[in-house]
Order: sequence, then C-alpha cells, then structure tokens
Amino acid sequence: MSVLSGDANLGQVLKEAEAAELRQEWCEAACIYQELITAAAAPAPLLLRAANALWLSDQPEEALVLYRRASLLQPDSPAPFMGLGNSLRDLNRFEAADRAFRASRQRGDGPALACNHAALLIGLESYGEAYALAERRFELPGMGPGPEGGVAAVVASAPVLHVRTEQGLGDGLQYLRWIPPLLEQAAARGQSVVLEVEPSLVALLRRGLDWLPQPPEVRTRPAPGGDGPGEHGQGAARSGDVVSLLSLPAALGGAPCPQPPGSDGRGTYLRGLAPAAPADGSGLRPRVGLTWASGRKLADGFTRREYRKRTLPAAALVRLVEGLVAQGWEPVLLQQGEDRSMAEPVAHRFGDAIAPDGDFLATARVLASTDLLITVDTAMAHLAGAMGHPAWVLLPFSADPRWLRHRDDSPWYPSLRLFRQGADRDWLAVVAAVLQAVAAAPAFRAAGAG
Repeated sequence: MSVLSGDANLGQVLKEAEAAELRQEWCEAACIYQELITAAAAPAPLLLRAANALWLSDQPEEALVLYRRASLLQPDSPAPFMGLGNSLRDLNRFEAADRAFRASRQRGDGPALACNHAALLIGLESYGEAYALAERRFELPGMGPGPEGGVAAVVASAPVLHVRTEQGLGDGLQYLRWIPPLLEQAAARGQSVVLEVEPSLVALLRRGLDWLPQPPEVRTRPAPGGDGPGEHGQGAARSGDVVSLLSLPAALGGAPCPQPPGSDGRGTYLRGLAPAAPADGSGLRPRVGLTWASGRKLADGFTRREYRKRTLPAAALVRLVEGLVAQGWEPVLLQQGEDRSMAEPVAHRFGDAIAPDGDFLATARVLASTDLLITVDTAMAHLAGAMGHPAWVLLPFSADPRWLRHRDDSPWYPSLRLFRQGADRDWLAVVAAVLQAVAAAPAFRAAGAG
C-alpha cells in the first residue's frame, strides 16, 4: 500500500484501492481510502467508498462515522442514509436503522434499498410491511418481473399453482412453513400446487411433506431464468402461474405462521424422517451433530462478509469438539462442502458423518439420529427447526435480523436455542457458553434440549 506524501499521485493510489475492491480485499481498500481521506479534502463520493469498504470488511462502527460525514455533505442523496441504515442494523440498533432507511427512501427509493429495509423490518417484527416491501426485489437486475397483478392474485386464481424456490437453501427451508396453509386454501379452491425446488431438496420434501392431507407435487425446479420442462419431462408452468416461495407471506400473511405441532408437541412441518442407524451401532453416548461453516458464497462483497462472520474459526471449532468429547458426547459431522476440511485436526473425534455428496434427505436422517445439533447460521439450522429437532445456533454479533435481538429463542422455530456473540465478536466466548450449557444438562438424552 502506498504512503502518500504532499505531492503524491492521488489518482494512482485510488487505482490501488479499486484494485483491492476487485480482489474483494475490503480491509486493504478501506485502509487506502482512509489514507486518501487524510491526505486530501474528502468529497462525499470518496467518503462513501471508504465507508462501503469498512462496512464490507465488517467494521460497522468505523463505517458509521464516514456515512454520517457523507450525509452532511450530500443531505439530499439516498446513498449515505442507506449506509447509515446498514451500519446501524449491524450494530443491533434496529430502530435507528429504520429511521435511516426511511430517510434514504424519501430521497430515492430503489429496489436494493427497499430490500435492505425489508430485512430490517423483519427484525422489528413489522412483518406485513416487511413482506410487502420485499416484493420490490423483482425490480433488481437479473430477477425478472414479479407476478403480474401481484402474488396474491396469482395464488388465488392459478388453476395449477407452481411455487418455486428463489434463493438460498436456508430461506427455502424456512419459508416452507407457508406451504401447509397454502395447501389448505388450495384444496378449498380445487387448486393443485406444484413445489419446484433445488435437486438436493426434492427427496426430502417428498418424504417430509407427505403427512399433509393433500401434499404438493414436488419437482426439480427449472434452471434459473428458464421455465422449461422439469424432471422426467414434466410440462412447463405457464409464466402467469408461478410464484416464489419467498412471496407466500406477502399473499398469506407476514407473521411467522404457527407450525403444526408434531407428536412431541414441538412445532414442525417436515415429518416422517426416520433416523439413520449410528455408524458404530452402539448408541451408548449422546450424539451431537456439528456444522461450523456458513454457505461459502464468495462472489460479491456482502456474501463474502456474511460467510466470514458466520463461520467458526478453526480454533473455536477444535475447542468445541474437544469440550464435547470431554463431557461424554459423540460428535457427528454434518458439514458439507470445502469447509468440511476444517475439522481435520479433530477428525478422529467424530463417531459418524454425513456423506460428502449426500442430499438433504440423507442429511436429515443423520440429523434425526442425534440428540442435539450445534450449528452456525446456515441451512442446517433451518432444517433442524423445520423438523422440530433440538438445535443450538451460534450467531455473530450482527446476526441476520430474522433472529431478532437480545433473546435466546426464536418465534420461527420453537426447538432452537440461540447463542450470540458479544460486541467483542469473540467466538471462543460463545463456545465456552455452549460447553457450560451442555455441562448444566447432564441428562440431555432423557430430558431433551429445550
């Protein structure tokens, strides 16, 4: 990184910052921008670029300062206020973030801003407003048009309604909760429902939703951007008969709808998933499933940041595994993807594991064979919640707003318990709290995880 002198070529240093952005090196970019700000009278666009780099490097406190400076220089621009909203949300100051997002939308109400505001409103439990606003995502580049006339009109009128997953396996599993009430309404209208999902979810949902009086037909969804025939040559859906799974709350009601109680009284909507037999066949020790890495989506700055802040560092993972083994638990490896290798230093501690290439039905059966799941914020947490399986979720300080704030339970999933980072972002402290909670529940197998 360059060190500026009085006659330094600011343009050249700016190119260095831009090159760091292209490499997704946001900490480096932030350092260069801050150097430029110190060396020259900082115009608002430069302040915004520096603030954005700080925010994408997970430094919301520092970003907040620069967004505020930019807002004073550009009081009529939506961009500084959107940055204020994003930073305040990451600091768990949801009410102040709401005011900032509203101020930004008064100055220029684009779809990206609307979607950011919608996510925050879920954290404020303003569900109706949140899900109505989230429909603005169809204005984003690459999304394609939303349902003509709105999702509610399509849901009410399509003779064969195609409900299609949209983004993220975890979001899909979470929003399946609206399928039972949708099917109840569809049956009253004489309407058929086809659920189109990722290939890894098809077998899981065919089995897990089979308890419903009239379960949906579950198919592999068409490739993104296409409405061609699905698996086994099924006919294409008419474009006017397709809605996103994520749009169902805008049509059916935005609050987390109650989950139908299962046989154990826990709310659940994926059922009948028989446990897989333990690998060692003994079942003598309580089994704990472990997932330590979030989805490895590194294509853009935001998803890269979310992956890094949600994923346990290697030292915390080793501490967790060794601590569980010391208390008599049998760890079960439930991590998929490249980050599975993070467990190599303690691989000998795992008594069982999912197959590296297994689908979600196979994973759910292994999960069902455990007494407890300990996971970071990833699809596995939503799978456990949808099954009503006991799970402890480890959350970063700036958690997704869906997990709300200052509480260890979730209105979305009664079977989950939340463990949160403090403001110091220390994962080892979270692991220590988890191990202490395990020690306080020696009769876990008999009593459950509630």
